[in-house]
Amino acid sequence: MKAVCLSFFLCLSCLGFTQGNVDGFFKPKGDLDVAISGTYVYSRIYFAGVSSIFYKRDQSIIGLYGVYGLSDKWNLIASLPVINFTPQDLSLYAKYKLYESRFNACEVNLAPAFGVSVPAWNYNTESGQAIGQQAVTVQPKLVLQFKHARNWFVQAQTGYNYSINSVPSAYVASAKAGFIYKKWYFDVWYDYQLGIGGKDYGTVGLESFRELGVSYERVGGVVYASIGDRWGAFLSLSTVLSGRNSSDSNTFNGGVVLKFKTTKEK
Repeated sequence: MKAVCLSFFLCLSCLGFTQGNVDGFFKPKGDLDVAISGTYVYSRIYFAGVSSIFYKRDQSIIGLYGVYGLSDKWNLIASLPVINFTPQDLSLYAKYKLYESRFNACEVNLAPAFGVSVPAWNYNTESGQAIGQQAVTVQPKLVLQFKHARNWFVQAQTGYNYSINSVPSAYVASAKAGFIYKKWYFDVWYDYQLGIGGKDYGTVGLESFRELGVSYERVGGVVYASIGDRWGAFLSLSTVLSGRNSSDSNTFNGGVVLKFKTTKEK
């Protein structure tokens, strides 16, 4: 199966707006993809602990993302969102194709990944324009993917976002199914985060939004078209179904992917 730049996209923090930046597809050695995206997010409901309140929030976000094939089995990933010209949390990952099995032109692979996320700027977490909590986290993940010979795939992922400062940690999991047709790529996905402990918005003793335990359930999808050999374009939609200390965010995202080869072809 030919993967047409499938390493999507910008999972930007516990309040992020698209699906995770670690998946089961790998770039070949020397290949570099850079994605630049624009995102509009609007929400009108805030899930404050076990209750919901009206809270209007509109956000415009620029996303920067890159994935590089250090080898056919090792990929490096970086992503950074910018809102109101202020960088938020920088995420860096390395993933490794630990196991791969081929049978009847199908493929199964297992890929562990390890990442860190750190604030790239001293942004204001007490504002509706923040999409993070200035958390410093380490993020081990494990991805299992099955690709069928007829160009469809399913993927499952689990992980743990361990915070090494005062922000609550979280368990994360996701599932994805997609299809590739010629130069087109389609997927739908489900994303889940369970915040461990933490306080709820509106409770007595809350001093900072960084103390909030954040959970959510989110669904979305992506359409990508490869245009020529060196670039492509994508559109994605997502919505938050439920959560704890998170908004009912509806996200519209679009952008371009630029593809480079840093080594000469043999």
